[in-house]
Amino acid sequence: MAEQSQRDEERKSQLIAELERSRAGLARDMRGVRQGLDVGSHVKHAILRQKTLWFTGAAVTGWLLSRIPGRLKEPKEKPQTLLSRFMPEPKEAKRSGWLLALLGLAGTLLKPAVTSFLTHKLTEFATRDHQPEPPRRASRY
Repeated sequence: MAEQSQRDEERKSQLIAELERSRAGLARDMRGVRQGLDVGSHVKHAILRQKTLWFTGAAVTGWLLSRIPGRLKEPKEKPQTLLSRFMPEPKEAKRSGWLLALLGLAGTLLKPAVTSFLTHKLTEFATRDHQPEPPRRASRY
């Protein structure tokens, strides 16, 4: 029985030692994987070792990208709206353009007068006494 427990203890210590070796190997492998997957440091070291090649490649890539034509948008047909039904044709647009310009000029010239008139009327309305009138007495006659 004592031999059996001694063999079990030996087996246990062997398993513990094997487990520690396995864990150390796994940690070593994980460090290697982390270093292998560290793209930032790989690129940094590559740029530091071969600066001219990287900067030339970046310049050529930028030049090539600048030569790619932009996308061409097809002109979309504008949907017809209520206002567009009554808009003048291009031949009549010059006449209506002059008319609109004259209306705009008239509006610009008349704006101070209209503003003054409305201000006067609003001030008059605001200062008026708003007391309700006393009820009128009905005449006896």
